[in-house]
Amino acid sequence: MSEEKLELRIITYMCPTHPVQLYELIMELLEKSLKCYTSLQYESRTPGPFKDRPDPFTSNKVDLGFMTAGSYMRLRKAGNKSIELLPVTPVFTHQMNVDNEPGYFSDVIIHSDKKAHNVNTLLDLRGCTFAYSDEESLSGSKIILKTLKEKGENASFFGSTLRSGSHLASAQMVLSKQAEWAAVDSTTLLYSKKYMQDGGKDIILLETLGRLPPYPIVVNTSLKDEVKKSITKALLTLPQTQEWKKRFAKFGITKFDSNTDGSYDGPAAQMWAVQNEKINIRYY
Repeated sequence: MSEEKLELRIITYMCPTHPVQLYELIMELLEKSLKCYTSLQYESRTPGPFKDRPDPFTSNKVDLGFMTAGSYMRLRKAGNKSIELLPVTPVFTHQMNVDNEPGYFSDVIIHSDKKAHNVNTLLDLRGCTFAYSDEESLSGSKIILKTLKEKGENASFFGSTLRSGSHLASAQMVLSKQAEWAAVDSTTLLYSKKYMQDGGKDIILLETLGRLPPYPIVVNTSLKDEVKKSITKALLTLPQTQEWKKRFAKFGITKFDSNTDGSYDGPAAQMWAVQNEKINIRYY
């Protein structure tokens, strides 16, 4: 009788912000490194575990998860004991990431037509229609609220708002002129723009905000320590080999680097402090 293999049950809440093929590549890497089986759940309706449904980590239905920084910070604040942060995170290329460090950015985008109307800075967008992925997104909404507040503005700055449901949808809204501007996860533009109509040439990057905290990778606390260490080691080392480095580069990943809970404290926690502020309600 053959030896029973470990099966890693993986869930990603990062699609379509990131292409699902990226997580399929991670599955392949882990299967090769850990000599295990993997399965993948793809949940595109929420950036992290649903607030009004049983947590898949608590109910022991998943072992490894990819979610937004905002979702991880929410679970951490709630004292979720079923997850822990893996000390590893992907590092993406970006024109602002000159030091090739963990973290990502929020790209403020407009349609090229807006340039003809003398829109040159964020403050020139007063009264324009704003598209955002969801209220919990650090890059899609919270950093905008924080930046406007620092500039002495409030939510009356927005002409109207459209909740798109994803960063990709926000970018598409700008491209199709349903919205006049949006703030999107920088990695969305990095990979997806080339697949948009005419290569997304009508999307203009107006400003870049951040750096935002790294993308968290979490594991079920019930997973054996040796497996957690093996996953971490595989992600930190294999993508540096020529074969895997080339394959991850297609998704804009230059490497995987170390990560700690401290990444979600300090400035990140201050940004999270605007969680009670609403994008369509005045705040002061």
